[in-house]
Amino acid sequence: MIRKVLCTAVAALFFLHLSAQDRTFTGAWFEVKYPSDFIAQGSMVSASGEDNQFDSAFFTSPDGEVEFYIFSPQWGGEPTDIALRSNEKEGNRQVKKTANQTVTHWTISAKDGSYVRSYQEIRNEMENTVWVVGIKYKNQKAYERYKKQYIAFKSSLQQFAD
Repeated sequence: MIRKVLCTAVAALFFLHLSAQDRTFTGAWFEVKYPSDFIAQGSMVSASGEDNQFDSAFFTSPDGEVEFYIFSPQWGGEPTDIALRSNEKEGNRQVKKTANQTVTHWTISAKDGSYVRSYQEIRNEMENTVWVVGIKYKNQKAYERYKKQYIAFKSSLQQFAD
């Protein structure tokens, strides 16, 4: 009996370990880790990368409650795939400038209250680089449930140079 319980516990821990594993998405000029149970979808095709490589991507949770976003082209650019839509309104926007870069945080919400999108953009004027990371969530509970995974996603970004 104890052996059966122990085997069940080990199997459960192994399953939890596997479900917590990250996958790697490789874009044209970046690499990012995302939860293995999320669905990755390349978005903006890279103008400077190889065929079928992307400058941005979306990562959707299995329950559809949250979506992570990354935009990281080789050089400067605009993340047109997250532009404000007619059924949305922009919320707070905070801009912080230093000698070499501008960091912007902003939110966008659906006019019907069905979701909120939050983004962070870092532009380096000296190097002509930009990257944007964001999260879309249906409610605060969903945000809190995926917050740790989002922080890990953000910190995993690796950018490539030519």
